[in-house]
Amino acid sequence: MAQVVSDIIRQYVKELKGARAIKTGQVERAFSRVERHKLLEWFYLTDDKGEIEYQGWRATKRDVDAQNPDPDLLKIIYSNTSLLTKINPPSSTSQPSLVASMLELLELKRGMNLLEIGAGTGYNAALMQEIVGKKGHITTIDIQEDVVEQTRRLLKASGYGEIEVIAADGADGFPEKALYDRIIATVGCPDISFCWLEQLRGNGFMLIPLQHGIEGSDPLIRIWKERERLVGRVVGLSGFMSIQGELAIEQRVPFAIQATLRDKKPAAEYPLPDLLEEMQKFREKKQWVESCSFPFFLTIADERTFGSGLGLWDEEKGVIVVKRDKLVLYGDKSLYQDLKIFCEQWERLGKPKLSDWQLEFVPFDHAGEIPEGERTWVIERKFSREIVRLV
Repeated sequence: MAQVVSDIIRQYVKELKGARAIKTGQVERAFSRVERHKLLEWFYLTDDKGEIEYQGWRATKRDVDAQNPDPDLLKIIYSNTSLLTKINPPSSTSQPSLVASMLELLELKRGMNLLEIGAGTGYNAALMQEIVGKKGHITTIDIQEDVVEQTRRLLKASGYGEIEVIAADGADGFPEKALYDRIIATVGCPDISFCWLEQLRGNGFMLIPLQHGIEGSDPLIRIWKERERLVGRVVGLSGFMSIQGELAIEQRVPFAIQATLRDKKPAAEYPLPDLLEEMQKFREKKQWVESCSFPFFLTIADERTFGSGLGLWDEEKGVIVVKRDKLVLYGDKSLYQDLKIFCEQWERLGKPKLSDWQLEFVPFDHAGEIPEGERTWVIERKFSREIVRLV
């Protein structure tokens, strides 16, 4: 069985390298050494006949025997798939290509001190421990005490008992082990916590999946201190379950509502404007960064953004969203005109890429003047204002 596991992991790493998720030797070594199946006791598989219902889907619970694993389950575990490990409230182990991409973006070095918000199964923490080595330290926080208990036990059994797993609200960080060279969140965050800023080393940075638009739309934002300012840039893409605790908000369009459109009959259908057709072609080619250039603009220009940034959701007017090669309307036809206006505005701005935006975060009670202008937008969050400039 040990050889079977070894062969499966080797193929798993090869596929992640082929997808350009793994780019460096240190991340490759970490993925080769950490056994994902040993950080699982069970997970849930989508199954039309499953006994468990979750957000409009049915699922079946599958137990994992770490000592004598089922070869068929191993193929699922060592595939590029996120695995749901708890349903209410949810918890999971993230999609491996996303995990690898975030590790590459962290630019980790031996001996670093890291804080992770969202422990999950401990898989990401174990990968980071492999990279920072014995002289480095990982603190991972989760608000769910049962998740922490399980993760702590599994990490210890897998040889990563030095990782500190804390049951607490991630919004507070963990000042006892500060200052941190890196702070990473592995949950979708509707806002940032200024506690994290206080616990961040001066030359360090945070990597935060910061929600823009609907639940699950979480561009990866690199955030750092620059003199007296807190600034950021979009460095990647992600989609996560939402954080719980103090940073949580009542979602405007939660996952459960997003799922309700699957079987609805539309009021009208329209051909795609050229710009949206271009975005769809990028998606078909898996050019994800290019495909999100207009959607990101829409998330900052209009809080009604829906459907991965290619549509609008209005509580009174209804919904318009891209489905395959059409714009599908479930509501008032004025939504079609609204979306076309934003397409035209983005083109007038020169079709800005994700890398063209400069972000700044100020506390919500900040007394300073908030800038305005044709190339500046302000997103009002729970504790902060995000100032978004086109540079």
